[in-house]
Amino acid sequence: MTQPLILESGSRGSLHDRPPARFLGSAALVSVAFLGVNALAYGFTVASARVLAPAAYGELAALLSVLLVASVPATGVQTATALFLGGRPDRPSVPRLHATALVVGTAVSAAALLAAVPLRMLLHLPGVAGVAWLGAMLLPHTLLQGYQGLLQGAGRHGRLTAVTVGFGVAKLAGGLGGLLLGRSATGALAGMAVGAAVGALAGWLGAGRPGVAGRLRAPLLASARASGALFGFVVLLNLDVLLARHHLPAAASGEYAVAAIVTRVAFWLPQGVGVVLLPKLADAAGRHRALPSALAAVAALGAVLTLGALVVGGAALPLIGGPAYGSTLGSAVWVFAALGTLLALAQLLLFSGIASADRLATAAVWSAAVVETLVAEALAAGGRLSPASLVSTAALTAAALVATGLARLRRARRVALPVGDGTVRATRS
Repeated sequence: MTQPLILESGSRGSLHDRPPARFLGSAALVSVAFLGVNALAYGFTVASARVLAPAAYGELAALLSVLLVASVPATGVQTATALFLGGRPDRPSVPRLHATALVVGTAVSAAALLAAVPLRMLLHLPGVAGVAWLGAMLLPHTLLQGYQGLLQGAGRHGRLTAVTVGFGVAKLAGGLGGLLLGRSATGALAGMAVGAAVGALAGWLGAGRPGVAGRLRAPLLASARASGALFGFVVLLNLDVLLARHHLPAAASGEYAVAAIVTRVAFWLPQGVGVVLLPKLADAAGRHRALPSALAAVAALGAVLTLGALVVGGAALPLIGGPAYGSTLGSAVWVFAALGTLLALAQLLLFSGIASADRLATAAVWSAAVVETLVAEALAAGGRLSPASLVSTAALTAAALVATGLARLRRARRVALPVGDGTVRATRS
């Protein structure tokens, strides 16, 4: 049985009351930072492919994929931290949240080290040194995302941008140095670990040199719940590319991977909206006030990108990957842009679900991943799976996920009743 929660209007202070122009300005600033860091990561990937032999590059790519999955708890820490603060940097919970990031980072690093031998066997690695360096990298990685959550929750978006870019530059510069010195995947990961440690130290300074404190049960549980939901979303975000690699011929899966860059652009471009919005979701009043306009902003940007992809048509893939691409998908690239937009909307709705402790939000994400897999398997079994049918399946699944999220949002708005002069009574889902 749910318990009523009384929240006073304006209890989150000026963060909720920012004018739309300032909100969009902060979102644009953070989005540019995230895009810049992702562009640096793409450049590092290209450099790695040119420096390393194919076997060594395959090892590095596999371990970086492990890093992506192993970083989900760090994202859970960032999300929980931003929600705990909710735009009130004077709260005494900052040392507890910092300690939570330290505990989670240590646990994830230890788990990676314990999994070194199984990962070596599973991924056919030449040794465990690369996994060891990856495990070492996970601690500063988690701490950094904790610092990002502190700055995000405090609404200090300029400093958040500086910390994000600084960490990305330090980690990738270290990785590039290790790559050039060691000429191996292990060297690249060792350099990335050293760079991540330097970047995390800079992040600690940028976050105001927070200390540590006890009583971690609540933030640890919140981080764990967020991680479970976000892990399902990471699976869904990458699922269509994995299914394409598994089922489609090599040339078609390669073309699908190039087209998926359009999905990533449409997904990552509005990321600043979610970063700026998240602390506002910490209470029912903030969710009901801020989420609809944020969804509208992301949908409008996605519509522009999708329309642009539709206009460019069959020339989009040769423009991205060269003349070897485009023969299979043709002018269907706009569906990839629509898919990225739908996933960005689904992420905002998932953040709202995490903030309101809505277990159905997590279940919906995992259910979407299962449905997409089952439909793709059925199409493959019938010989009807193609790049176009696969991306259409992914887009329809994402659309259904967004629709269910909007339905839950409307239901939550109906049960949130005004009580007197600006106070809101709501029930936690």
